[in-house]
Amino acid sequence: MTPSPPRILLVHGAWSGPWVFDRLAAELVARGFTVDTVALPSIGSTADMYADADAITAKLDAAGGPVTLLAHSYGGIPTTQAGDHPAVERIVYVAAFALDEGETLQQAVGGGIPDFWGIADGMVSMGRSREDRIAMIAADFPPGVPVEVAEQLADTFQPQAFDAFTTPVTKVAWRGKPTTYVLTERDALVPTALQEHFAARSGADVVRVDTGHIPFEDDPAWFAGVLADIVTPAEVAR
Repeated sequence: MTPSPPRILLVHGAWSGPWVFDRLAAELVARGFTVDTVALPSIGSTADMYADADAITAKLDAAGGPVTLLAHSYGGIPTTQAGDHPAVERIVYVAAFALDEGETLQQAVGGGIPDFWGIADGMVSMGRSREDRIAMIAADFPPGVPVEVAEQLADTFQPQAFDAFTTPVTKVAWRGKPTTYVLTERDALVPTALQEHFAARSGADVVRVDTGHIPFEDDPAWFAGVLADIVTPAEVAR
């Protein structure tokens, strides 16, 4: 019997949207994956982390087969909340917050209000100004990337619900699901030491990559190969 194509659900991080995976998704489809994404409702609204988890659950309910659940950055939190779904066969955290029961993103980043959070009307922006946002993004890029690229990306980011960052995890999927942690070693946004803590505590298999915070933006074709090796190395076309 011919195996079914590997199915993957991509969960984006804070302030962004499914569009961040466009180039990676195209590469995965070329390798034989069935790819889906989810738009987290806390982006551009005051919905909390549980609403994001519910959106992931709805996608998993509709998947119709085993799913690898990939979470980037903040997306690791609602993924941890929702990922005990019976359709999930593996969780892949990419520079993601793999929290434990009772923890929040705010606690994970120190418990206070980080300097790079711009807070207004129950929403959090990445950076307190557009200039801050551009500088943060540019610092994470490989050397030689024009600043115009950071400017374009910065203008796509939206404020996100403050409640999403302060809602505690109540269910911990990595306790019961096979888990891989892709650790980004040149990350200017989520420190490597914090990622190592998440990976060790969860008991995940660790894959280290020499990239910044968004490895699938640096080289989507290469990163699709990394995922192919993690998910179904014997079945996915190289």
